[in-house]
Amino acid sequence: MASKLFALAGFTALTGLVFTVAAAGCSSSTTSPGTDDASTTDAKKDVAKVDAEPEDTGPTTCPTTAAIDTSTYPWKPPAIDLGKCTEAELTGLVNYLENNPTSTYADWKSKAGIGATCQGCMFGPDGTTWKPFVEASGALSELNVGGCVMIASTKDLAGKAEACGKAYQNYFDCRLEACQDCPDDSTSFSKCVTAASKGACKAATDAVGTQCGASVNDYIDACSGEKYVFEGAIKAQCIAGLGANDGG
Repeated sequence: MASKLFALAGFTALTGLVFTVAAAGCSSSTTSPGTDDASTTDAKKDVAKVDAEPEDTGPTTCPTTAAIDTSTYPWKPPAIDLGKCTEAELTGLVNYLENNPTSTYADWKSKAGIGATCQGCMFGPDGTTWKPFVEASGALSELNVGGCVMIASTKDLAGKAEACGKAYQNYFDCRLEACQDCPDDSTSFSKCVTAASKGACKAATDAVGTQCGASVNDYIDACSGEKYVFEGAIKAQCIAGLGANDGG
């Protein structure tokens, strides 16, 4: 899974889900494809936003067709240490990855112009809380997208925000597991994660709608980056928060 996490962080054209909530309760459904340009623009904002890809499961192993149980997936609430990073440092990391697509995770930390104080907020091992980049034995093991969704939903959901964040993290990680045997090119992987949302990860997909409710897309929007999925997490945990709905 770690290798897919690393590859995923470099994709700017992945798609995910959108929820519609009926008056009687929560349910999930996907939108119809839009124009190619619109789909690409939306997909650049977040790895899990709008299902705009035609259904195409590809090879039988991509994605796996067996339902995935996410009940044992790891989850920790986000570590929040605002003011430790600057927008310039985040921009520097994004630009570095854009210009160095084959860079290693160690390169991200040492060559992207991130100061020591900011590094301490962005990167860290699994513990009682999670940084935006979660490490195991010095290697990247998780992109903490659920922490940002928890922060974004705090004022609306209060004590239920953690369940929303966990559901979103589980959904994100489920699709990675379902697509672990996929090619790493963005087109194949994009089709795979879209198919996984409706197949092996349908339960995890539905759980996001159940736990996050009618405003789930607002939380996803608040955490979306211009190019990479982790941008919102860094803003929410290390720079200045997400604004009016971040619980801060």
